[in-house]
Amino acid sequence: MAARVAGQPSQGAPAGKSAAAAPRSLTGCMDEQFGQYVLLDGHMVKIAGLQYAGTSNDIFAKFVGHEVQIKGTKSPGSKATFTVTGVVQIADICGGQSK
Repeated sequence: MAARVAGQPSQGAPAGKSAAAAPRSLTGCMDEQFGQYVLLDGHMVKIAGLQYAGTSNDIFAKFVGHEVQIKGTKSPGSKATFTVTGVVQIADICGGQSK
């Protein structure tokens, strides 16, 4: 029996594709930890490690310390890595923190 997911287009999705590969967005605080860019929640707990879908992760540097919305997909074979296709800044600071 096939399940319907609200908000997901039915066209263009090959049969048998897992929902984990479906494009989605996450919101949180951009940070860099141990040389890797990560997205943190409001309590500064890691949501996901970030990898840019393009050629360089340098795009993330200008968003460190800012609240952002990222778009992309969960990376195959990885529990906590998100392949990012777009970044939109939501706020200059994360969760009300002052600089």
